[in-house]
Amino acid sequence: MAEYETYDNTPPQGWKNLSKVYEDAPLQNEIYNLLLTEGEPLNFREATGNKEWDDAMKSEIASIERNKTWVLTDIPLGHRPIGLKWVFKIKRDATGTITKHKARLVAKGYIQQHGVDFDEVFAPVARLETVRLLLDLATQRGWEVHHLDVKSAFLHGELKEEVFVSQPEGFAIKGEKQKVYKLAKALYGLKQAPRAWNTKLDGVLKDYGFQRYKLE
Repeated sequence: MAEYETYDNTPPQGWKNLSKVYEDAPLQNEIYNLLLTEGEPLNFREATGNKEWDDAMKSEIASIERNKTWVLTDIPLGHRPIGLKWVFKIKRDATGTITKHKARLVAKGYIQQHGVDFDEVFAPVARLETVRLLLDLATQRGWEVHHLDVKSAFLHGELKEEVFVSQPEGFAIKGEKQKVYKLAKALYGLKQAPRAWNTKLDGVLKDYGFQRYKLE
């Protein structure tokens, strides 16, 4: 005997525009936007010519020069410059809408030689238990908790070693393309960059009267 079948006799609700469907479904809308919007360039050649990415690269170079990160010079005998590469990232908000085009100039630190262009690389970090303890205290006592992000943090770390890098693609100085940059401060990608930034931050906090906890 055939199984008893039931039918849904609810009348059709009418047609709904596809855009309306996505409006009513935030997660699907976000995925839809991600599929339709631009991707991130893999290299300088893919990025150049696009106004947003060109502006992002100019902003990165301006930040580096404003921070007095490097000085153009001739490469000393016996040294070889570390190459640089562009890394591109699209920043989005919770709905998937693009909020910023970010270009980061990164050093190819994997070619660095220990004892030549870097020495110590260890950088201490806060223990997770300490972070949890502070948040717990703030909750119990009703304290306000503030979170901050230091823009281009690693660019503030001062270097002790002599480090030379090639001129970035697309921004070589006309008539001086054979020259290189000597770094006074760190770039992202350098092996010693985290330690240099930690040393800088540690000094600034101590100037403000803070003391490092001996167990951290």
